[in-house]
Amino acid sequence: MLKNNLYQVSSINFLPQDQEGTGISKYSVSLRLESSHDIFKGHFPGNPVLPGVCQVEMVRELAEEILGSRLLLPQASQIKYLSLINPMINPLLWVSLKFSPMGQDEFDVSAEVTSGDFVFMKMKGRLKTV
Repeated sequence: MLKNNLYQVSSINFLPQDQEGTGISKYSVSLRLESSHDIFKGHFPGNPVLPGVCQVEMVRELAEEILGSRLLLPQASQIKYLSLINPMINPLLWVSLKFSPMGQDEFDVSAEVTSGDFVFMKMKGRLKTV
């Protein structure tokens, strides 16, 4: 688990929907990276970068917290890394999450990791409750 070690959640905000009754929910999460975490010492010395796999795991962990269930990510249909996240330059991140129910115990998730005008990662996948 990366939460409370690699990053700290500052706030989770539910975003109201334009269309009621769709079952779709949107959230905006602000978080702070822990730039002294050991992962940055090896990835990469002198030029710390948040690994892509950690970004995906952050999305899964945040989804667990928001949805209140233990979740697996059995499918990631699209992941685009658009820019490197250096925790010394961008310690504050925003994660936008959109959940669409896809049947019993399954959700489609769309996520975007940003800071200011920078978009670092975009992702679409399927979450399943355990």
